[in-house]
Amino acid sequence: MTDGKRALVGAGVVAGILGAAYAAERALVAGIRRTPDPDAGKTLQPPFDESLRFPTHDDGSIFTICRGKGPALLFCHGVTLSNRVWVKQFEDLPERGFRCIAFDSRGHGESSTGTTGHSIANLAEDVRTVIEHLNLRDVVLVGHSMGGVAAQAFALLHPDLAAARVRGLVLMSTLARTHLGGSALLRELAEKLTGRGPAASQLLGQPNLGFLFARIGFGREPQASHVELAREMIVACEADESRLAIGALLSLDLTDELPNVRLPTLVLSGTADVLTPPAESRRIAALIPGARLEVFKGAGHMLMLERTQEVDRLIADFARDLGAGSPFRRFWPRRSRRIARGRRPGLRPRSQRTGERAS
Repeated sequence: MTDGKRALVGAGVVAGILGAAYAAERALVAGIRRTPDPDAGKTLQPPFDESLRFPTHDDGSIFTICRGKGPALLFCHGVTLSNRVWVKQFEDLPERGFRCIAFDSRGHGESSTGTTGHSIANLAEDVRTVIEHLNLRDVVLVGHSMGGVAAQAFALLHPDLAAARVRGLVLMSTLARTHLGGSALLRELAEKLTGRGPAASQLLGQPNLGFLFARIGFGREPQASHVELAREMIVACEADESRLAIGALLSLDLTDELPNVRLPTLVLSGTADVLTPPAESRRIAALIPGARLEVFKGAGHMLMLERTQEVDRLIADFARDLGAGSPFRRFWPRRSRRIARGRRPGLRPRSQRTGERAS
């Protein structure tokens, strides 16, 4: 066979592989889109009564939305996302008698990054900014992924303010230590790759490929509208902000300090979460004194969308168990459960609740 023929055959093989990959990509996306989707066609923007903007300590700004009346729930979103991720909670929890508050983290959504940029300390500072400007008291702080890191950092870096103003923590699909935290060499390599490689927003800007990338954040049988919502939020996050925000998390390690957290804590995780695996939630629950762990079978990273009813019920029950909106009366009992899909989590009578350790 001549060199020319070999080149033609090689080109044909490559074309065939690319064609097969493209067909498989379209088939996978089509399969997800055929799944029943009650939210299909909706804009999936959280409803709110008011929007506010607060200055940060370093000349940035934090955009905040609020809805409802009653005990306050403060929501902190994950990296490259925005307050849109809490759309289902803003629809449901105000109807249960809660005041829902969510803010866009610096460099995300409609918030701007201050002069000191992205860091773990600034995640905590921005939580403080919202709590103090809104004069929140007896608030339950709900953090997802990076937002869970923000909640942990706030409790550790501002313990007196946390003790005075925060009733409890809900740490959802998050972590206290990255796998790179203990290796300077791996951390340096990851930081270089994060700075030089294509930004997540560039990859997810391609409709089908981006949809499949966003799908990684979900567990079994996600709704197409929810996957698309995740894709839209990531695409909306500017490339430089995305890189810097992710880079700030690469050296994360709060494990030595977590035993100092003195707030009632509820930890939520999905067994199919590949971004912050359940082992990370078990680590947090083991380190924070009295923490309670709830694991959702088959759920992924986006619990607030994948298991809305169960998550909302747990948050509401947790807040009420802590006496949110009334003087603190008691510490809540620690329990551990694995929640199967579609099963409504029930509460045993208080006389039957145990203080077993989460595992």
